[in-house]
Amino acid sequence: MIDWCYIDNVDIYESFGVFIADNGYDELFYFPEIVQPDVNDWGDQHGIEADLNEPRLQPGELTVSFAVLNANWRNFFEFITTPGIRSVNVPPLGRTWNLRVKEMPMLESYNNTSLLSVRFVEDETAIPSDYPAANKTGLLKSVISTDGTSWDKYGIIISGGLDDLSRSPAVKSNLTRTSLYMNGQIYDSGSVYFTDKQVTFKCVLNALQITEFWKLYNAFFGDLLQPGLRKIGYGGRTFDAYYQRTGNWRILSLVGEVIVEFDLTLRFAAFMVDGDVHLLSAENDRLIVTEDDIYIDMKI
Repeated sequence: MIDWCYIDNVDIYESFGVFIADNGYDELFYFPEIVQPDVNDWGDQHGIEADLNEPRLQPGELTVSFAVLNANWRNFFEFITTPGIRSVNVPPLGRTWNLRVKEMPMLESYNNTSLLSVRFVEDETAIPSDYPAANKTGLLKSVISTDGTSWDKYGIIISGGLDDLSRSPAVKSNLTRTSLYMNGQIYDSGSVYFTDKQVTFKCVLNALQITEFWKLYNAFFGDLLQPGLRKIGYGGRTFDAYYQRTGNWRILSLVGEVIVEFDLTLRFAAFMVDGDVHLLSAENDRLIVTEDDIYIDMKI
């Protein structure tokens, strides 16, 4: 257990008899949620218009489970709750996080052993930058792409969510009139426009070793959070979408290959059952916006 976790350069097993418990590593792979952009939702247009010129991330929260062999968890908890930000280095994961303690959601004691979970906050989050382009090769191919790059190039295969992607979004409500003197209502059925929708994909990221994993991880989220809407390709069509959040991170393997499962939620800004939404773009394929940061819908 020695050399498995350092907090402020202190080996927590050697000093406190503490180690990260089974499944306690899972949420260390999390990626923060996006700061929700300003959105216009026009009643006479499909979907929404979102200001994504400068995407930003929210502060992050993650829970880590620890086991304490001598059951004296108080010394350890006093150590990690001293004022300031803790530097949490986990050598098997090849990464360091700067975190502060928020709470202890769980504590269970059994004879000379205690199990506790600690909720940490990562105040300073950042969108990945300066990463190598994703170019992983393998036998498995993904059916989803971002801006023309298949997700298998990031080591990602989809295990669920494709039916939700194909499903139609809801229809926007038109003008409706009700009265105490009439049954039912009067509804303007002269037009049909679809709402935006969110789709959660079940993803599996596979890498040969942990160094490659973080390169693929950074490339995937860095590319996904470039300014503007992303072109998500599936089934010969493309859909405009942007990143929302991740969740349910679970390590499937850290021995040999690194295999991590997670949920990824995208918000599709304009999605039609038939036909396409046409937005004006420049010759370099960057979408053109007005002075009010509104995308220009080229209706045909």
